Amino acid sequence: MSDPQSSSNYLHPPDVQIETRIRESVDILKSAMESKFNHLSEANRRLKRKIFDFYTIFELSRTLNSVLDLEILLSQMLSSLIDELGIENIAVFLRRDPKQDKLSLLRFKGQKLKPSAVKQVVHTSGKKNGMGISLTGELSRLLLSEKEPLFLREIQAHLECGDAEMEILRKLNSKLCVPLISRNQLVGLLCLGPKKQDLRFSDSDLEFISVLAGQLTVAIENAILYENQKSINTELKNTQKQLIQSEKLAAIGQTSASLAHEINNPLGIIKNYLLILSESIEDSHPNQHKLQAIKEEVDRIARIVRSFLDFSRLGKEEMSPLDISSIVEQTVFLVSKELLSRNIQIQTDLPQNLPKVLGSADQLKQVFLNLLVNSRDFMPQGGEIHVCVKETDQALQIEFSDTGCGISEENMSKIFDPFFTTKEEGKGTGLGLWICYEIIQRHSGTIQAKRKEKGTSFIITLPKG
Repeated sequence: MSDPQSSSNYLHPPDVQIETRIRESVDILKSAMESKFNHLSEANRRLKRKIFDFYTIFELSRTLNSVLDLEILLSQMLSSLIDELGIENIAVFLRRDPKQDKLSLLRFKGQKLKPSAVKQVVHTSGKKNGMGISLTGELSRLLLSEKEPLFLREIQAHLECGDAEMEILRKLNSKLCVPLISRNQLVGLLCLGPKKQDLRFSDSDLEFISVLAGQLTVAIENAILYENQKSINTELKNTQKQLIQSEKLAAIGQTSASLAHEINNPLGIIKNYLLILSESIEDSHPNQHKLQAIKEEVDRIARIVRSFLDFSRLGKEEMSPLDISSIVEQTVFLVSKELLSRNIQIQTDLPQNLPKVLGSADQLKQVFLNLLVNSRDFMPQGGEIHVCVKETDQALQIEFSDTGCGISEENMSKIFDPFFTTKEEGKGTGLGLWICYEIIQRHSGTIQAKRKEKGTSFIITLPKG
């Protein structure tokens, strides 16, 4: 027979089942609590990351919005994004010229990219008709429709592999394209390279980039508006200055012709009587040198009157297409022998087959001749004159440079004023550069003087005809 006491050490089957169920329930509860704890930990981690991201965005926005210089803004923006996202390279495209219907590469920063590739994109995207991100192209339409960052593989699914804009993105090693959109218009594009150590862009990264893109758009637009306002203010000041100058010159112009003719009549009589007096007395007479001094001053008055008459006749000649290199060459030929006799070497760089300009050949020759004579007068001991013509996007530039004594800083703003001269008394009327200025203005061009280390440079810009 079994021992009743020993049998009490064993649980009955129902008791075993209860214990098993309790153990299973504890395990389920433990697993659920661990899962909940892990979920809360992950949520807490994401919340901390989001708080950090928003704080970073706030700090970046505050910093960038305080910068109104576009170049500084772009430099700080690219450096901050590389540091915060841990990416290898980044490029920014913006609309450089409001008249152009494309985005051009303005700034690039990063590593592991051939400099030749960047230079090629910069060079071609900056050209008038060169590469860039067209605002009416497939890529722009795709970015505007999605309104969010797109990976290169997503863009490739919509664009052809041989597309020129896809080639730009590849050359810049772009992995993620971030549109900068304002008022439903694409105003810029950020092209982000791969993350360092072959890491992938996380959901947090994409959320961070999307929020920051809006702030960057505002900062960039503010900087562009500020630059435009500065440009408008500068243009307004220049216009006011020109208006004041025009009012001065208009008053002179209105009276110059009639006054010149009125002065010429008594001048002619005075010169005739001076000639009679000079012939009536012997050369050795003590008053002969006084008569000569009077004659020289009368001739000086005549030169001033002649300058007024030249000015009053400006604009009456018809404008026609001109070969500027040929006009400059003809003018240089007129004075080349005299310059050589004064130990002045003249060098020219006059390209052929340049676009024509619309103008008066005689008036432009008068300008060029005046500048050459000015250079001659400021190099009494000899020197060099260099004349070159070159083409820009919208105009031709003609530059006259010399190695003379130059123009002082305080006189630079006055040299185109009427009657201002730095020459010795009696050797200049102060009207030559003023008339040059007026002729170039009437040709819709500009003329400006620049001080050099040795000498002066006059740069004339004339629009293509």
